[in-house]
Amino acid sequence: MGTKELEETGAEVYTFARPVNFEGDTFESLSIDFDKLTGEDILTCDRQYQMESARQSGGELIKETNKAYQAYIVAKAAGVHVGLIRALPAKDFTKLTLQAQSFLLL
Repeated sequence: MGTKELEETGAEVYTFARPVNFEGDTFESLSIDFDKLTGEDILTCDRQYQMESARQSGGELIKETNKAYQAYIVAKAAGVHVGLIRALPAKDFTKLTLQAQSFLLL
Protein backbone atom coordinates (compact mmCIF):
# COMPACT_ATOMS: atom_id res chain seq x y z
CA MET A 1 0.00 0.00 0.00
CA GLY A 2 1.39 3.44 -0.92
CA THR A 3 2.36 5.80 1.84
CA LYS A 4 2.77 9.57 1.97
CA GLU A 5 5.08 11.88 3.86
CA LEU A 6 5.99 15.56 3.50
CA GLU A 7 9.44 16.80 2.48
CA GLU A 8 10.86 20.05 3.85
CA THR A 9 10.16 21.72 0.49
CA GLY A 10 6.45 21.09 0.87
CA ALA A 11 6.53 18.30 -1.69
CA GLU A 12 4.78 15.08 -0.80
CA VAL A 13 6.75 11.86 -1.04
CA TYR A 14 4.53 9.06 -2.25
CA THR A 15 5.95 5.57 -1.68
CA PHE A 16 4.63 2.90 -4.04
CA ALA A 17 3.06 -0.32 -2.82
CA ARG A 18 5.90 -2.09 -4.65
CA PRO A 19 8.87 -0.85 -6.73
CA VAL A 20 8.10 0.09 -10.34
CA ASN A 21 10.45 -0.53 -13.27
CA PHE A 22 10.30 2.06 -16.04
CA GLU A 23 12.77 2.42 -18.92
CA GLY A 24 15.47 0.48 -17.07
CA ASP A 25 15.16 2.37 -13.77
CA THR A 26 13.47 1.22 -10.57
CA PHE A 27 11.32 3.69 -8.67
CA GLU A 28 10.17 3.17 -5.11
CA SER A 29 8.65 6.61 -4.57
CA LEU A 30 7.96 9.99 -6.15
CA SER A 31 8.27 13.48 -4.78
CA ILE A 32 5.10 15.29 -5.87
CA ASP A 33 4.56 19.03 -5.46
CA PHE A 34 1.29 20.25 -6.96
CA ASP A 35 1.90 23.69 -5.43
CA LYS A 36 4.96 24.26 -7.64
CA LEU A 37 2.87 24.01 -10.80
CA THR A 38 2.33 27.18 -12.80
CA GLY A 39 -0.38 28.15 -15.25
CA GLU A 40 2.05 27.32 -18.05
CA ASP A 41 2.53 23.82 -16.62
CA ILE A 42 -1.24 23.26 -16.68
CA LEU A 43 -1.43 24.55 -20.26
CA THR A 44 1.41 22.21 -21.26
CA CYS A 45 -0.43 19.25 -19.73
CA ASP A 46 -3.59 20.37 -21.51
CA ARG A 47 -1.80 20.46 -24.90
CA GLN A 48 -0.25 17.03 -24.31
CA TYR A 49 -3.60 15.59 -23.30
CA GLN A 50 -5.36 17.15 -26.31
CA MET A 51 -2.78 15.69 -28.70
CA GLU A 52 -3.31 12.26 -27.15
CA SER A 53 -7.11 12.49 -27.04
CA ALA A 54 -7.23 13.67 -30.68
CA ARG A 55 -5.81 10.26 -31.62
CA GLN A 56 -8.51 8.49 -29.63
CA SER A 57 -12.26 8.63 -29.98
CA GLY A 58 -14.63 9.75 -27.29
CA GLY A 59 -13.44 11.38 -24.14
CA GLU A 60 -14.95 13.07 -21.18
CA LEU A 61 -16.45 16.54 -21.26
CA ILE A 62 -14.54 17.69 -18.19
CA LYS A 63 -10.86 16.82 -18.61
CA GLU A 64 -10.15 17.43 -14.91
CA THR A 65 -12.03 14.20 -14.18
CA ASN A 66 -10.21 12.22 -16.89
CA LYS A 67 -7.52 9.88 -15.57
CA ALA A 68 -5.37 10.33 -18.70
CA TYR A 69 -5.28 14.11 -18.11
CA GLN A 70 -4.70 13.63 -14.37
CA ALA A 71 -1.71 11.40 -15.16
CA TYR A 72 -0.11 14.32 -17.04
CA ILE A 73 -0.69 16.57 -14.02
CA VAL A 74 0.87 14.04 -11.61
CA ALA A 75 3.84 13.57 -13.95
CA LYS A 76 4.39 17.32 -14.22
CA ALA A 77 4.12 17.75 -10.43
CA ALA A 78 6.63 14.93 -9.92
CA GLY A 79 8.96 15.96 -12.76
CA VAL A 80 8.76 12.56 -14.46
CA HIS A 81 7.57 11.20 -17.81
CA VAL A 82 3.86 10.41 -17.94
CA GLY A 83 4.79 6.86 -18.99
CA LEU A 84 6.07 6.21 -15.46
CA ILE A 85 2.74 7.25 -13.98
CA ARG A 86 0.92 4.97 -16.42
CA ALA A 87 3.22 2.08 -15.49
CA LEU A 88 2.28 2.26 -11.81
CA PRO A 89 0.24 -0.49 -10.19
CA ALA A 90 -3.47 0.31 -10.46
CA LYS A 91 -3.81 1.14 -6.76
CA ASP A 92 -0.96 3.69 -6.82
CA PHE A 93 -2.13 5.12 -10.17
CA THR A 94 -5.65 5.60 -8.82
CA LYS A 95 -4.51 7.23 -5.58
CA LEU A 96 -2.23 9.67 -7.38
CA THR A 97 -4.74 10.59 -10.07
CA LEU A 98 -7.37 11.19 -7.40
CA GLN A 99 -4.94 13.58 -5.71
CA ALA A 100 -4.53 15.39 -9.03
CA GLN A 101 -8.30 15.58 -9.43
CA SER A 102 -8.66 17.09 -5.95
CA PHE A 103 -5.95 19.61 -6.79
CA LEU A 104 -7.58 20.55 -10.10
CA LEU A 105 -11.12 20.87 -8.78
CA LEU A 106 -10.42 22.86 -5.61
